[in-house]
Order: sequence, then C-alpha cells, then structure tokens
Amino acid sequence: MEIDIHTAMLNSYRVIIQKQEPEDIISTELGMFAHDPTDEVKENVIQGILEYFEDEEDYEKCIKIRNYIKEKW
Repeated sequence: MEIDIHTAMLNSYRVIIQKQEPEDIISTELGMFAHDPTDEVKENVIQGILEYFEDEEDYEKCIKIRNYIKEKW
C-alpha cells in the first residue's frame, strides 16, 4: 500500500483534535495515521502535524492544533 501523507495527517488530526474514533476511520477509509492512535499523543508528533498543516497553509487546523498544544502542555 502506498503511503499517503496527506490522508495520514488528516486522519491523525481527526482523531486528536476532533476526537473521532480511530476504528471509525479505519472501517470507512484508508486506515493510516501520522501517529499511533493506540498510544498517548506525544508533543513532537503533534508538532509535526502542525508543521505539515502550516506548509499546507491550512490555518484553521493550525489554530486548533496550537490550542490543543497549549491546553495539553
């Protein structure tokens, strides 16, 4: 299976920020993630996701990720 970075980043965003269940994503779409959905989110991983969406210029997601980082750490 080819790795689709965009899909992995979106799926991780949906799980971490939007609180969707990983199982729901896996059952309906490509089940790839930029993080381990069975483990606690690590700061360096969420920073990488933030950088990805900054590069994509998706600033709405960036704001939500920054808020999550501020609340968690």
